[in-house]
Amino acid sequence: STTTIFSAIQNILLDPFPYTDAHRIVNIQIRDTSSSRPGGRTFFQAPEFLDYQEQNQVFEEVIGATFGDLLYNSGDGMEQFNGAYVTPNTFSLLGVPAQLGRGILPDDDKPGAPPVFVMAYKLWVKRFNLDPTILGKTFTLNGTPTTLVGIMPQRFTILGADVWIGRAIERGDPRANRDFWLFKGKLKPGVTIEQARADMELI
Repeated sequence: STTTIFSAIQNILLDPFPYTDAHRIVNIQIRDTSSSRPGGRTFFQAPEFLDYQEQNQVFEEVIGATFGDLLYNSGDGMEQFNGAYVTPNTFSLLGVPAQLGRGILPDDDKPGAPPVFVMAYKLWVKRFNLDPTILGKTFTLNGTPTTLVGIMPQRFTILGADVWIGRAIERGDPRANRDFWLFKGKLKPGVTIEQARADMELI
């Protein structure tokens, strides 16, 4: 197999993402070169993700995201939200300010930090009728009291999630071989897609 890198022409050139330095943000995928089928695998187990993160010479910084459904106890019953766990640097790398409040910060994942989450605009509209007073309130998500610290603008849609929670990727985590993470990297200034592809194929 080999690793290739692609950028989304539609989203970057024709309908730009609202990200800072969007032209330097890329995804990676692993493709079986013995197969004529297009595309490849874009999600990686934690050890794979960390190998690419630690050994690459071309990315200024990388972020990861994985799916994780969340049960919300409203007091009147249980609701399921489409959740996503993101590395704590995700919001700072993408550079998209929250519509209300803030995004996840690296300090939110430190030991002893109170649990927090960020809500997608679509959930804010559909379930909470654009009510700004929910910011700062505590929601019980998967049995854990978790404070809403931010609501993102409409075009911020990582993994199509309703809510995002910060979580670091660690080799010793029991979930390391269960969860699969999307890998996004921000190219160092001056690094080309071709240089990045060659670096990742070597790893």
